[in-house]
Amino acid sequence: MKIVFAGSSEYAIPALKALLSAPEHNVLLVLSQPANPKGRKQKLEDTPLTIYAREQGLKVFCPQDVNSIESVDHILGQKADILITASYGAYLKRRLRQGFASGAINLHPSLLPLYRGASPIRTALLNGEKLSGNTIFRIVAKMDAGPILSQETLKIEAGENYSSLHDRLALQAADLLIKLLPVLPDIQAQEQDHEAATFSKKIDKQDLVLDFDRKSKSLENQIRAYSLFPGAFAQFRDTKLKILSAEPTVSPQVFPPGHIIEIVKNNGFAISTKDGQLLVLQVQAAGKKIMNAYSYHLGARLQVGERIGI
Repeated sequence: MKIVFAGSSEYAIPALKALLSAPEHNVLLVLSQPANPKGRKQKLEDTPLTIYAREQGLKVFCPQDVNSIESVDHILGQKADILITASYGAYLKRRLRQGFASGAINLHPSLLPLYRGASPIRTALLNGEKLSGNTIFRIVAKMDAGPILSQETLKIEAGENYSSLHDRLALQAADLLIKLLPVLPDIQAQEQDHEAATFSKKIDKQDLVLDFDRKSKSLENQIRAYSLFPGAFAQFRDTKLKILSAEPTVSPQVFPPGHIIEIVKNNGFAISTKDGQLLVLQVQAAGKKIMNAYSYHLGARLQVGERIGI
């Protein structure tokens, strides 16, 4: 197939890499989002997919408006057979969706109709799901609602965080895509059960704040959902402390929620919660590297009874 591939985040890279490794396919153009200002200096940075595609010597197109007449003319002018998208981050209007002989398809890291939307992996972890997976579907006007072409489950490992699950799902999606393309003309797409649909939202800064007046398991899920990046955090000694790994323990609660109640040698430190305590295993202090929570204690000299969080 002659392909236009659209994506932005790291999730899309293994799929593009797999297409480039398949001699029967030809990636004519890579679409991505324009460079955005990042960091304190607001320096313009290309998307991860743009960086990878340019390293491979591919033609890259990053329009401000992918649906403008000029953009669509340029994209359809490549004479590709199919448009494949993966975490592209922009709505595609009808002329683009219907401008390819083999259609437009999308790779989505959830078991649709579950977790449509912007943050399916994080939301699955927040909800304590045991299974995730990937779905490839035909793109329609409504977000993530198109008929399903292929779907495969993936077990979420105990304690697994976002970074690990994201990378495994990205590899699974790439494999699923390569298996689908040769048989795509013969696949009868299956309509989604729209009444069973659930949704995930765009993450904002407030979602990262840890409130220890909640149950330990809920806090663990929140930490997993945002680790390793951007990291759930609590205020501690007038600065932010990211907590990147933690697990509930059964020890009795001896302080109100949000207090350090025990230092566990060579392991970490425990914080009281609504229903018990949370053993913190890995942290990242502001401006510092990720470290074992006990090592952090040795430098910070944590005290039993100290308050953490608001």
